Amino acid sequence: MVSERAVAEGRIAWARRRMPVLGKALADLGQCGVFDGLTIGFRLHLEPKTAVLVEGLLAGGARVVAMGNEGTTQFGTAEALADRGCTVLDRPGDRKGAVRVHLSRIAATRPDLVLDNGAELIETCIRAGRPPKGATEETTSGAFRLREGLSGAVRFPVIVINDSPLKSIVENKHGVGESVVDAIVRATNMSLHKKRVVVFGYGWSGRGIALYARRRGADVAVVEPDPVKALEAAMDGFDVADPDGAVRIADVVVTATGRERVVGYELIEMMPDGALLANAGHTDAEIDVVRLEREAPGARLAPSIDAHQLPDGRTVFLLAKGRIANLATAGSSGNPIEAMDLGLTLQARSLAALATSGSDFRPGPQPVPHRINDRTATAMLESMGQTPVSLHEDSDD
Repeated sequence: MVSERAVAEGRIAWARRRMPVLGKALADLGQCGVFDGLTIGFRLHLEPKTAVLVEGLLAGGARVVAMGNEGTTQFGTAEALADRGCTVLDRPGDRKGAVRVHLSRIAATRPDLVLDNGAELIETCIRAGRPPKGATEETTSGAFRLREGLSGAVRFPVIVINDSPLKSIVENKHGVGESVVDAIVRATNMSLHKKRVVVFGYGWSGRGIALYARRRGADVAVVEPDPVKALEAAMDGFDVADPDGAVRIADVVVTATGRERVVGYELIEMMPDGALLANAGHTDAEIDVVRLEREAPGARLAPSIDAHQLPDGRTVFLLAKGRIANLATAGSSGNPIEAMDLGLTLQARSLAALATSGSDFRPGPQPVPHRINDRTATAMLESMGQTPVSLHEDSDD
């Protein structure tokens, strides 16, 4: 029987071969010695594609102390990274409280740079009085945390990868959109044709989920409080609905907002018998799973599907316990490799910019520099066999 570790090695090798943009960036940065001697606190889903980034940082001379997100760490990949010299804190069977412990352990190493996914590691470093020289943040929910709960407390530069138009288009719209819809279909083995799919949130991930659900034949409605985004959804051909009306006739409800409890228990009580709930956002609290479990405890029906019988006898189904569907659902592999080739290249080059030119950045959250976006987009086009036309000189802005 092939071990989980051996399977992971094969998947890492498969991903590495299909990530030419990241591979070239890491080779260039390694030759320049950008990361030599630095400690990098790494909080991102630990799976084959992110492993390619970690092994590149290690090869470039960095010390990497890593943890993933609850329910998304692939432990064969974690074992492979540990053998390469990465300090991996996640362990099989970790309880929820282990996340805080691991965050504190990374902060205790006094990392020079932080790569974060939700801004919890950044917050922990700040609270511990051990701020890094610079950091990157991957997600919408992390950007909210930086700009709201941590407003004024972040006195070092944080490059928000999610603010890059490249990540929005390639990774969020197409990567998340395609892989979340695919995860739902694979886990349930049902067709979406003429199913009523309700998407909460019309940010880039929500746009993609709505698009790919429609491509699968679904009738899609969008719940979006921002009137500009709601208008965009309507112009894109989707129904725009209020939450109460939308969920009453929903077959599938997907959250993609980066906010907590956008689908509360009160909304769940309105759903028809047989409705499926899934989450595509970073936080596993977009659906109020805690109260759902309290009011209608779940019973495992199939891999990654729990049945919750409501007090009146109707049943709703929860995918992957409300965790990020395209990674936490059994058999799912996250965003397509090509999407992550681009997204992780943005991460690598942004970390390098902070390592070499950190004083050029202002404190606080800020977008990916234009020169990194342009260079990465050009490399991605070339990897697809396309020839970009240069319309302007490279900018250092």
